[in-house]
Amino acid sequence: MTFPYPDTATWREIPIFDELTSHDVAAAVAAGAHVIVPFGATEQHAGHLPLGTDTYQSVDIARRAAATLMREGVPLLVGPAVPFGPSAVQSESPIDFPGSVYVSHATLLSLTRDICHELARQGFKVIYLVCGHAESDPVLQIAAKEVSEETDASVLSVQWLIGTQPEYGTVKRAPGSQGHAGEGETARMLASAPHLVRPHKYVSYRPALPADPAAHDKMPYLGGAIGRYKYPPHVFEGFEDGLWGDPEYATAESGEAYYEIIDRWLCDVIRKERALWGAA
Repeated sequence: MTFPYPDTATWREIPIFDELTSHDVAAAVAAGAHVIVPFGATEQHAGHLPLGTDTYQSVDIARRAAATLMREGVPLLVGPAVPFGPSAVQSESPIDFPGSVYVSHATLLSLTRDICHELARQGFKVIYLVCGHAESDPVLQIAAKEVSEETDASVLSVQWLIGTQPEYGTVKRAPGSQGHAGEGETARMLASAPHLVRPHKYVSYRPALPADPAAHDKMPYLGGAIGRYKYPPHVFEGFEDGLWGDPEYATAESGEAYYEIIDRWLCDVIRKERALWGAA
């Protein structure tokens, strides 16, 4: 059996896990492939982006890495996508909106552990959990630790929001901070699935954050030192559409630039991990 991806495949030609056959997965194990599992969410992204925005991005990050590495002869299988995650932190989105379907941290942990155990049982020796929904990050870290201790596999949680800094910030065109459904996410969706983006729904919004915050006052998934999960109500006065930022500055070209930065970092992680483990 041969590895299921040709070395000439573009990222859009990399199949998702659901499109593979059992023989394809067996071939990937036989080739010594590592496997990357994309984690997303089913969550509101204002009026201009679809509910599956986080999952689309996470899957495409994985597919791009698989295509890049396949051209180098490095097999990486895109594993099953997980389209659910915990609820948004109230320090980013303090209002519940229709369409968001969240699961508890305990449910996500149990599901992630089961997925990793199954992949390890089938013979995958290194498993990457790529986070496309920031609130899933602490759960993925716990799952990676536990399954690594319980099986022969090495499970890694990979957080590109931290790994791509400071280069990631060089692409941004919009003034001020950009968060949920802002310039970055909108740009990547314009690159991934432009038919799902609704520019006529663009609005801009940024909360009234403190002008002089404490040092490293950012969420841990952004590389900060303070896990703040709620602000007083006045900080989010006028928050009505569920976004943080200025999507009108997004372009498909900047979306590709963001993806290229993420891809460089992630592929470097995987290359170094393969070198560390060798043929194990």
